[in-house]
Amino acid sequence: MTRYTADEEGRIRMQARVREWTRSGLLDPSQSATLAGELRVDARRTNVFLRVVLALFTWLIVAASIALVMVTNRVETDTPLAIVTGISALVCMALAEFAIGQFRLYRFGVEEALAVAAAVLAGVSASFFPANPIDVPRIVVGLAVGAAGGAAVYVRFGYVYVALGALAAAVAIPFQLDLRVSAQHATAAVLLLAAFVLARSRRLSYRDDYPGDDYGVIQAAAWAGLYLALNVRLTGDLFDGRFYWFTYPATWLLPFVGLYLSQRSRDRPLLDVSLVMALLTLITNKPYLGHEHREWDPILLGVLLVAVALAVRRWLSTGADGQRGGFTSLRVLHKDSALLNVVSTAAVAYQPVSTSHPRPSDATDFSGGRSGGAGGGASF
Repeated sequence: MTRYTADEEGRIRMQARVREWTRSGLLDPSQSATLAGELRVDARRTNVFLRVVLALFTWLIVAASIALVMVTNRVETDTPLAIVTGISALVCMALAEFAIGQFRLYRFGVEEALAVAAAVLAGVSASFFPANPIDVPRIVVGLAVGAAGGAAVYVRFGYVYVALGALAAAVAIPFQLDLRVSAQHATAAVLLLAAFVLARSRRLSYRDDYPGDDYGVIQAAAWAGLYLALNVRLTGDLFDGRFYWFTYPATWLLPFVGLYLSQRSRDRPLLDVSLVMALLTLITNKPYLGHEHREWDPILLGVLLVAVALAVRRWLSTGADGQRGGFTSLRVLHKDSALLNVVSTAAVAYQPVSTSHPRPSDATDFSGGRSGGAGGGASF
């Protein structure tokens, strides 16, 4: 059972949309004020900066409290560590429930930090318990319990980033087992594909309404993880064999399947992720085939991207009312312009590290002179 009702979640999501529509000029201030009054909820919220600060302070207090208990009671062995962290996880979860119930906090930072700490501490507690009969590595047990705890926190409180963390913990398990590299990647890919199918089914049921927007993010993250698990050129886990050459066409197929699915359902998170995947496929294509990168490769890639962007823009603008199938090249929302500004600033600020070697010095023992002294200041 979720801690916040579906009506509360839906109203809060709609409030964010109303604010964005107002900034984008789709609503005037009077309309925005009217809708804001109708969507008001009984919950305490804060801005992003204070939310992060409160979360950091809460984690600091939790860590200091656990450390104080361990130092005071001289906890050093595995079993006492497991007990202390396990009890701490239960206390953190109880405090999160109390903070929400008593003070009606919603994404306030404090209750979020406590819930996240509960999931992490549960995984740490499980990893410190003595060896199990089937000799499973402790880190695997910790990751499994942490993933289950993260999933429970998401179901209870609705924190999407915790669901993504739980998915990452579950996918990390195969890489901790004594398997071949190809088997590790294949197992991770299967887990991510299952997560994608499950999230997509829920996404199609709710569309952009709550909780469909959450499932859209989880779906896009699972699709991106599936690509990363199969594009071994990105991870650096290289190996020979049939699985390697199976991953090569997969790196081409996944972006186009994602673009097709996102276009059919008008799914923005999946569309953005698929476009990035297509770009990574172009970048890793030559290394996959064993070819060496050339200095002109970035130039050719840039020309190709510009040509594709211009062609798509022209194709969309020539449609009825400047759109085709609900897609348009015009910037409708303010947040799209802000995102483009951030990407542009990052692209300009990024300076790749040069790998060129310095030219050998031609200096001799007669170098080092000052003011044309022809080596008069050098030592012999």
